[in-house]
Amino acid sequence: MRLGLLFSAILVVLALVPAATANGDRVFREVNPAPDDLVITDQCAFPVLAHFEGSEINTTFYDRDGNERKLLGVFPGNMVTLTNLDTGASLTLPATGSFQLRFHPDGSASAKVTGHGPWFPNPVTEELGVWYQSGQVAATFDADENMTSIRNTGSLVNLCPQLDS
Repeated sequence: MRLGLLFSAILVVLALVPAATANGDRVFREVNPAPDDLVITDQCAFPVLAHFEGSEINTTFYDRDGNERKLLGVFPGNMVTLTNLDTGASLTLPATGSFQLRFHPDGSASAKVTGHGPWFPNPVTEELGVWYQSGQVAATFDADENMTSIRNTGSLVNLCPQLDS
């Protein structure tokens, strides 16, 4: 189930992107506003409000048959504010970076998230918490969407202790 939420969310984005091949395009670019505020429960000993600022720019690439082959996303200049809803303690951090999702001819896929931003739970260990990434998390999936590998370079820091003050 690790990174299943990431893979599912990216698949949902791909499903919502209009088929660019309908008008002959093989590349589709879309700018999305920041997501709505999110209350994160069951990760820290208290609920955490996540508020994002900035936009997401997605570019989807299609092959000649109209199949999605690659999704590239960037989060330029984005910020996230995490707030302990019990105490009001908060942290505002960069949430800038990029992601890639590539579909391979055999039905497998690979995903990378590079830069800064929150995960909940830890994408590599599944440990509960609100984890802040500085670096890269990369995963591969087989044709049945089962994760076959995951790795992290850089750091993942649990922010729950910092928010518990």
